[in-house]
Order: sequence, then C-alpha cells, then structure tokens
Amino acid sequence: MIENKIKIENVALMYVELPSANSEQDIYELTELIHTAQGEVRLQCTQKRNSLDPTTVIGKGKLDELKRAIELSDEDIHLVIFSCPLTSTQRAALKKELECDVIDKIDLILDIFALRATTAEGKKQVELAQLSYNLATKPEGDFSRQGAGIGTRGPGETKLETNKRTARERIYRLRQELKEIEKHRMLTRKQREENGIFTVSLVGYTNAGKSTLFNRLTRSEVYADDKLFATLDTTVRKMKMPNNVEILLCDTVGFIKDLPHALLDAFKSTLDEAARADLLLNVCDISDENVEKHIEVTENTLAELGTYAPIIRVYNKCDKAARTKLSDSTIYSDTPSVFISAKTGKNTDILLEKIQSYLMSKYSVMTLCVPLAETAALLSTLHAYNAQCRDVEYGEGSATMQVVIAKRYVPLIAKYIKF
Repeated sequence: MIENKIKIENVALMYVELPSANSEQDIYELTELIHTAQGEVRLQCTQKRNSLDPTTVIGKGKLDELKRAIELSDEDIHLVIFSCPLTSTQRAALKKELECDVIDKIDLILDIFALRATTAEGKKQVELAQLSYNLATKPEGDFSRQGAGIGTRGPGETKLETNKRTARERIYRLRQELKEIEKHRMLTRKQREENGIFTVSLVGYTNAGKSTLFNRLTRSEVYADDKLFATLDTTVRKMKMPNNVEILLCDTVGFIKDLPHALLDAFKSTLDEAARADLLLNVCDISDENVEKHIEVTENTLAELGTYAPIIRVYNKCDKAARTKLSDSTIYSDTPSVFISAKTGKNTDILLEKIQSYLMSKYSVMTLCVPLAETAALLSTLHAYNAQCRDVEYGEGSATMQVVIAKRYVPLIAKYIKF
C-alpha cells in the first residue's frame, strides 16, 4: 500500500473541548485519523472553552504554552492539528505565532481521502473537496498543494503553488468532469431500475467492517483493512439470495462525525448509490463503546442525503468481547437488527433471511402456463426483467414454469398466470 512509502510525521494535537463534547471519544478518533494519515502524536494539549477565540482559537496564554511545549519537545514537530475547524484569520495567526504548519480535523480527513483515492472519479472528487475547503478557509499565502506532508497532499496532477483564481477555474472544470461521470452512473442506475434489480447498500461508520461483510456475502476480494476510510470507491457486485434471486450489493464510503460538507457535496453522485437503494444495511461495530453515537451519525447523515429506504442495523464484530452494552431503546427500536461477525460468518445466514424478506415484499412467485410458440419470447422478456425461472416443463402445446418476478412487472405477464 502507498502508506508504507510515506514518512511518519511527528505532530502536536491541540484538542479544544467545547461544551457537550465527548473528549475521550474525540481524542481517540483524532489519534486514529492521524495514524491513518501516517502521523504520530508526539505532543497533546487540551483546553476547555465555552467558545473559540476569534483570532487564536485557544487564547494568547494557552497559545504561548503550546508554543513553549513544542520548542521544549524532544521530537521534531512541524505540524499542529486542531480539533476544531479553523478560519483563514485563525490559520494565519496560529502559523505566525507557532512558527509551524497548522491544520484542522477537516484538513486531516481530506488528506486521508487524498491518500485513499484510487479511481479517476475518486481522485477528482477529493481534489474538488480539497480545493473547495481551501478556498473557504485558507489565506492567500497558504493556498498551495506542495505534497510535503499531512494536510498538503492531493491527488490532482499539479503540484505547483496556485492562487484562488486558478483554484476557482479548476473547481469549475472538476465539477464539469464529475457531471459527465455522473451522467454515465445515472444511465447505469436507470438500467438497473428498469430491470427491477433489488439493490442493497452497505452504509455505516468508518471501520465498522462494511468491506469485510461485502466480501463475505459476495465472495469477492475487495480491499478491506482495520483502518479508517480503508476504501472510498463504491463497489457493486451481483449476489444470489438463498431463493436464487439475484440482487445487487453496494459497498459505499464510510461516515464519520463532522464529515466535511465539501466531501458530501463532492461525493454526492457516489453516495446516491445509497440514496437510491431498496434496502440499507447500517453496519455497526458492536465492540466499539461509542456504537450508539456512530449509529446516530450514520443515520443523520443518510437523512441529510435524502435517503429514506428501510434500514437493517447490522451489529458486526460480535466475535469480539463487547466493551459496551446497547441501551434498551436502541435494541428494542422499530429498526430491525441482527448481530453478526463478518469475519467468521456467524449469523450471516440470519442476515440473508432478513434481506430476503424485504426482497420478497417487492417480488411475486407464480406459476405460468405459456403456449409453446410464445415460450422463447417470454423467457427472453423475463430475463430482461431480471426474473428467475424455475422448474420449466414442456407439455403438449404449452410450457409451465415457476417465476419469481418484481411485482411491478406482473401486469405484463398476467395473461399467462396459472391459478
């Protein structure tokens, strides 16, 4: 993987604890993000605040304390990562006072996406998100992408310094290119919808095990790893249910708390795979003590995307010793759930049964009696509708068959139904 070729960078983490924040969870997640971006936290500072200082975020006294800590550190620290979003004014003031590079959590997430992007579409989406965020938050003098470390990497082909006018022109071109890609995606999706193929999308918090479950169910070998945002690009595979009906399973990008809106906008066409699915599997890491918060983040993000398909909560990693207990309100909510292990395959048969129950609510099973002269044409039509034919028997003058077909197409074959 590309990460192994990247030098580990020493960073200082400045966590600003605002009211109602969960500091333990936030710091753990930020540390994991930094590790994912090939960084190592060598210095960590925390400050409780009711509100952010408009210029220095943490106030002059704390800023001086942070500066001294960096100077006295035995480690060679050239980057400070703030837990809160920074404005262009704050960035300029902090960089001047600390005499080192300063980025925020959103820069960090965008940097990870830049490392993970592999397809042409993914690279364009990440570059668009980076440029859009930089344009909104970085001062003119900082507006560059030198590829020199965390917060500066980008998948675009240009590595030269750029100004905001050039950035706006590049943003316009990227949006036009992504629109063309989206048109092709929409044609493919429209064809699937016309064929009546039932589509299931895996969604959930990052590193919950979506890709591992995807591989388990489809017998594929897409990249899966125990890392945040291990995969970005949407992958779609056909799979057969226990009743032999074919469906499509989609593996989508993971969510995270405070996922940048620039990313949601840039990845909109990709996330539409989830928005237009017939069924969503919200994959949750049951071994994570913050699993309930992760469920809330995921389902709120889905609502923000305009996704209202039915959801099954898939509590994954039940092979691990759970560090937390779900509340009764979560367990006994109206949302169906199943406890599985994508790694070992435990209870995936139960999950398939639940998916199949939703599938069959949109399909009908019936016996057809078809004149022999019309059999070949009908079989071709059924194939186009993604219908499944079973037990075809040819008699004198007619053929009988059992068919599983989407209910929307039943009127088209109603004359052949055998009662």
